[in-house]
Amino acid sequence: MVAIGIERIDGRRARGLRTRDAIISALLDLIAGGDVAPTAQRIADRAGVSVRSVYQHFADVEGLYADATERTYEWVRETAKEIDPALGVAERVDAFVESRSSTLETLLPFHHAVRLMEPTSDRVRNDRLAMEKWEKDRVGRVFAQELRAMDPPKRNGVLAGIEVLSSADSWDHLRRNGQSARAARQVLRSGILCLLTTR
Repeated sequence: MVAIGIERIDGRRARGLRTRDAIISALLDLIAGGDVAPTAQRIADRAGVSVRSVYQHFADVEGLYADATERTYEWVRETAKEIDPALGVAERVDAFVESRSSTLETLLPFHHAVRLMEPTSDRVRNDRLAMEKWEKDRVGRVFAQELRAMDPPKRNGVLAGIEVLSSADSWDHLRRNGQSARAARQVLRSGILCLLTTR
């Protein structure tokens, strides 16, 4: 009897986790499709659950967006391309820009959604700041050879410049102002290469 009870509890927990996962996936799918502020009803319809179920799993919209933000940034970290430090600087810039621009283009609708949530959500804002710190640390690793050769003020300036160029805000600005993804990628490449190679 005890074993059966445990199995029932585990089954309910598993169903609950699947429902929660479906709700987060539904939100991210809607955002990716351009609906950056979907209603609970649209999220529920997409997930195939009731609106009541959405609020059973998430106390408020902030909690849902915060969990979606954590999942998205985890995906960014897991899929970030490792870049061989033995490559020449131009090859490393090419590899970094290819990886980063692909991620930025994919996350563009999500970036818009996050910006809408940030004024009322410390969790969403803090997750974004942590992600930006991770990206900055990654830049430091990829271009460690060039950065080590610079004096501290120049190094800090170059790091800040690359951080700005490769940010979601900069990518969004370029794309909103008529630049194609290819043209925006070239802007990113040229800017980073200039910062790293200018004496």
